[in-house]
Amino acid sequence: MQHTTEEILHQIYLFSSFSMDELAKIAEKTKYKVLEQGDAVYQEGNDAKAFYVVMYGTLKILTSTEKGDDVNVTTIATGDHFGEFPFLDQGKRAGTVEAMERCELLEIPFDHLQHILDADKELALKFYKGITNYLVKRMRLLTHDLAYARELKKRYS
Repeated sequence: MQHTTEEILHQIYLFSSFSMDELAKIAEKTKYKVLEQGDAVYQEGNDAKAFYVVMYGTLKILTSTEKGDDVNVTTIATGDHFGEFPFLDQGKRAGTVEAMERCELLEIPFDHLQHILDADKELALKFYKGITNYLVKRMRLLTHDLAYARELKKRYS
């Protein structure tokens, strides 16, 4: 069964409180992208112009060490979104994202999203509440992971 872009976006918790009319505004300039295994969505250090929703597939986020080694930061899959940080801080890409298998993505251009949020303050509030909840969950998970890593280091040092 084929879903509309609006239906796909509505399934992502970031947009779950949006009405179909609100999602239609975002979907207007959202692009469908297909990646094959090994394809990069973007590279660490690139300028950022969009963020992405994973419709199908698995991707890995990598970052480079000072020695040039790639470190797998996390794996993301169907239903996740990524690449939103530069929308919030106008920074460069902090990592490289590569497809681990054939992937289908929705690409949401930053300038389009910003225009929509600037024009509708209630919609902006919904969006920023959603992204704040997402970031808090990620921060809690990171805090847990760091505490666990410190405990392991103590045990085996």
